[in-house]
Amino acid sequence: MGKLYLTLIVLAICTIAGKAQGNFSIGASLGGGSISGTSLPQASFASSIFLETNSFIYPPVNIRLSFTYSGDFNILLPDSRSNYYPFIKAFSIRGVSSQIYSKNYFVEETIGFITIDDRTFAGVNEWNYGTVFSLGTGFDLRTPELKGFKLCAGLEYAITFGNTFAKYFSLHLQSQYFF
Repeated sequence: MGKLYLTLIVLAICTIAGKAQGNFSIGASLGGGSISGTSLPQASFASSIFLETNSFIYPPVNIRLSFTYSGDFNILLPDSRSNYYPFIKAFSIRGVSSQIYSKNYFVEETIGFITIDDRTFAGVNEWNYGTVFSLGTGFDLRTPELKGFKLCAGLEYAITFGNTFAKYFSLHLQSQYFF
């Protein structure tokens, strides 16, 4: 649990540093995929919110702090009567690189560290640490002052190295607003 607090502190510092530099954005994604721990992969929905800011260490790469929740798809279906719906919660910090290929078209890649709270079985509550990767492409609708929206479709994969070896995969749609 101490690593969770450390992650939140790093998030706060990066957010404040990015706001001071003038490039700050918030975003969200929604999609579907799979989750697993010490279980077979289960169909899931995935949702995420994130903050992104300039990196004070290496300016071409931004820093993204995110929270992801991915749960059993059956909870969304009418007349589901299960006693337990598996889910995972995850916090990550990533480097974000983006390339613009035309006036409004871009490709974005991320790589970073993740901590996943595995709840794929009733009675299991294990924190796992690992890495996360994502790739997306979309449209940059920002003004010349770099304020406004970016819309993106992408995929994300996270894997951990210990405890229950929790992992998830998602295909998602993402929206990001730059201040």
